[in-house]
Amino acid sequence: MQTPDWGALEAADGVRLSWNVWPNSKIEAAKCVVPFGAVVTPRKPLPDMPVVPYDPVRCKGCAACLNPYARVDFNGKLWICPFCYTRNHFPPHYASISETNLPAELFPTYTTIEYTLQRPAAPPPAYLFVVDVSLIEDELTALKQSLTQALSLLPENAAVGLITYGTHVHVHELGFADCPKSYVFRGSKELSAQQIQDQLGLSARGGPAGAAARPGQAGAAV
Repeated sequence: MQTPDWGALEAADGVRLSWNVWPNSKIEAAKCVVPFGAVVTPRKPLPDMPVVPYDPVRCKGCAACLNPYARVDFNGKLWICPFCYTRNHFPPHYASISETNLPAELFPTYTTIEYTLQRPAAPPPAYLFVVDVSLIEDELTALKQSLTQALSLLPENAAVGLITYGTHVHVHELGFADCPKSYVFRGSKELSAQQIQDQLGLSARGGPAGAAARPGQAGAAV
């Protein structure tokens, strides 16, 4: 029996297993001196990796994706997950599959493929910087430099928020380069979450954020 070229398989899929065989029972798994696991290289560039224009078919038992190692019943239009052995029915658009008409994820050579997900794009990332300004001048200068560097590394579509606190808490609106705006909350006064939402215009009964704000200060100090 020919021994598989494990190096070639690792290069093709970006996955290295701690064992080259899968334990077929809990007893066999317990006998493994080294735990069974895999080291995966995320986003490994694979020049010949196929791309399919649909979502993956997942196992209803463990959420594993349909793959070449699954057992397929073409007559019953179902497949058995190789991980948890759950029997899964194919979705309606797989009704025409057969031994000679396989979807890409069942090709023996397609052990790694890329799916084009049909779900809506994720919203841009959001970063909120909460800064203690009650620092000595040297520390505050170093902090400004660190923040400037951090901002330069963020994605272009990222949303950024800034809250500074010392004697008072300032919630800054960063969309006004020529007319800085902020909402000021007294540090000596305890406010409820609803009061803060109302002041920032985040609740249904609050006015639009920044409606009464003046340059350099909040619409009203709370």
